[in-house]
Amino acid sequence: MTQAPEDFPPASPEQHPAAPAGANPPGPAPLVPGQRSAPEAPRAAAPGPVLPQAEGAETALPQAAPMPPMIEPTQPPSALPVEMAPPGMMHPGAPPLAPPGYGHPMPPGVPPGPIPVSAMPPWPGGPAGYYQPRPEPKRNHFVTLLVVVALVASSVFAGALVNGWRPFAGEAGTIEGLAVEPGEGTVPSPGPDATAAEVLAYLKEQAELVLGAQSESLVNGSLEGWLAAYDPTLHTQMTGRYESLHQMQVSRWDYQIASGPIEDASGAVPLYDISIALSYCFVEPADTCKAADIVFDTRWRADDAGMRMIEVSNSEFGEGPHPWEVTDLVAAVGERTVTAVPVAMEARLEEALAISEAAAENADQWAYWEKPDRYVIYIASDEEFDTWFGGMWDSEDVLGFALPLNGTVGGERQPSTYATVMGVDRTGWGEGLTSVIRHELGHAVTLWAAPSERYADDTWWMVEGVAEYIDHGDRALEDYDRMWDVRDYVAQGGCATDILPPDEDDDTLAGSGKYGCGFLGVHYMIDTYGVDKFAEFFGMTAREGTPAVDAAQTVYGADYAALMEEITAFIAQTV
Repeated sequence: MTQAPEDFPPASPEQHPAAPAGANPPGPAPLVPGQRSAPEAPRAAAPGPVLPQAEGAETALPQAAPMPPMIEPTQPPSALPVEMAPPGMMHPGAPPLAPPGYGHPMPPGVPPGPIPVSAMPPWPGGPAGYYQPRPEPKRNHFVTLLVVVALVASSVFAGALVNGWRPFAGEAGTIEGLAVEPGEGTVPSPGPDATAAEVLAYLKEQAELVLGAQSESLVNGSLEGWLAAYDPTLHTQMTGRYESLHQMQVSRWDYQIASGPIEDASGAVPLYDISIALSYCFVEPADTCKAADIVFDTRWRADDAGMRMIEVSNSEFGEGPHPWEVTDLVAAVGERTVTAVPVAMEARLEEALAISEAAAENADQWAYWEKPDRYVIYIASDEEFDTWFGGMWDSEDVLGFALPLNGTVGGERQPSTYATVMGVDRTGWGEGLTSVIRHELGHAVTLWAAPSERYADDTWWMVEGVAEYIDHGDRALEDYDRMWDVRDYVAQGGCATDILPPDEDDDTLAGSGKYGCGFLGVHYMIDTYGVDKFAEFFGMTAREGTPAVDAAQTVYGADYAALMEEITAFIAQTV
C-alpha cells in the first residue's frame, strides 16, 4: 500500500467476528459456477466467513477461503527529491517547508520536522495497539443474515401456506432483450394451492433465468438485455454501471444465488429478497481468467412481466464496494492493464494508462511465481478514495493500496487477483503517481495468487522492501528517495539489529526510515546472494507462510539471525 506518513492495513480476516456455531446446515451445498465439489476441493487453512443461507435450505454456498492479510500502504519519504518537491521547497537537508507526502503544502502554523502519526490502522503481524485503534469494524452483514434468514424462513413458509400462491396477473409477458418468459424453465408455474416450497422453488428458477440472460447480455454488449433485469426506476443507475463494466471489457459475469428467495409480505405486493454471489473478470477469457468474487443483496418483484430487481445493494463483506458499483467510470485497456478513472477525470485517462502500462512492464520482471493475467488499476479523487472498497483507509495520508481479492478460479475459491487504487489528489499526476503505481504493482506481482501469505515481523521488511526495490531498484543507492530518512533514523539507533514494522511510537521519520531499511535489506540480499535465492526465500516465507528462521536454513544454509546481522551491518555502512 502507499500511504503518506505511515502504512498499516486494517483488520485481517481472522479479526472479523466469527460466524455463530452451527450456522452451516448439514449436507452438500450447491457450488459457485465452476467450483469443484467438496471431496475434490482443498480445505481452507482457516475457517472463512460463511455466506448467508436459510436453515436447511438448498441454496448455501461453501465457506469462502479467508482473504489474505492486506499489505501496508507505502509511506513516502519525509523529504522529497528536488524534482518531486512543490514550488518553494528547499533542498533536502534544509528545514522542510512541506510535510511528508508527494507535494502537499504544509498547512499554516504547522512547524517543520517529523509529524506524529495518527489514525493508522495496525498491521496484522504484531501486537494490538499499533497506532490509534481502528474504528469499530462494520457489523458483519452476512453473519447477521445467518440469524435473520433462519428466523424469517419459517414465517415465510407459514405465510405462503396460509395465503396461498398469488399467481401473476394477466397473461404471461416477456422481458425486453434476451426474453425470459414467466413459466419458462423446468419448474412448473405454481397454482393457487401450491405449497411454499413449490412457490419459492419456482421463483428461484425464474430469478436464475433472468440473471443468466442478464449476464449473457452484459458480456455480449446488449444494454437492453442488461436493463431488462431491472425495474425502470434503476435504469439510470444501471446504465452507468453497464457503461463502466463495458469500458473495462468485462469478460466473465457468473451469477449464483447464495440465499433466497425470501418473501417480504409486509406490503400490498409481496417482494422477495435474494442474496447473489458474483464472479467476474475483465478482458481475459472467462474460462482461464483470475476472477474476483463478491456477494450482494437484491430485492425482486414478481408480476405479469416476470421477475425484476427493484433494489440492488452494494457488496460489503470482505472488500466491497468495488469501484464500478458506486462510481461511473471511464476505462482504457492496454497490453497488461485495465485502467479506470471517474468520468470527471476522462481527460487524464490516456495519461493514466501510459503510467500504468509502464509500471506493469516494470512489475512483470518480478513474475517469478505466477504472472498476473491482468493488472486492474483504479485512480481516485479523494471523494472516491473514501468510498471504494469501504474507505478502509481513514487516514488522509494514505496515497494508494493494493488489495488481494478472492475468486472462483478453475472451480476453486482461492486468493486469485489484486485490485490497486491510487489517490491522485494526494500524489498528483507526476512522479508521485508513477512511484505509487510501481510500488503497488510490485505488491501485486510478488503476492499474486499467493497460497498462504505471511505478513509478520520476519517478512514485513521483505514484503515492503521488495515493493520499494521494484520501484527504485533500477537506480543508484544514492538516488533512493528515502536515503536521507534512513541515514537520520539509523543515527537515532534504528535498524541496529533488526528491521521491524512501524509501531505506535513512530513519527514520520521512523516510519519512512523503516521502509528504507527494508529496501536496503532486499538490495543487500539480491546483490550478495542473487535474485534467484531471494525469490526462493520470499516465496517460501511471504507467499507460502514458512517462518523465516526455517526458510533461511533451507535456502541460504544460514541462521536467520546471522543473515539479519549481515543486513543491518550493510545498512549501517551504506548510510
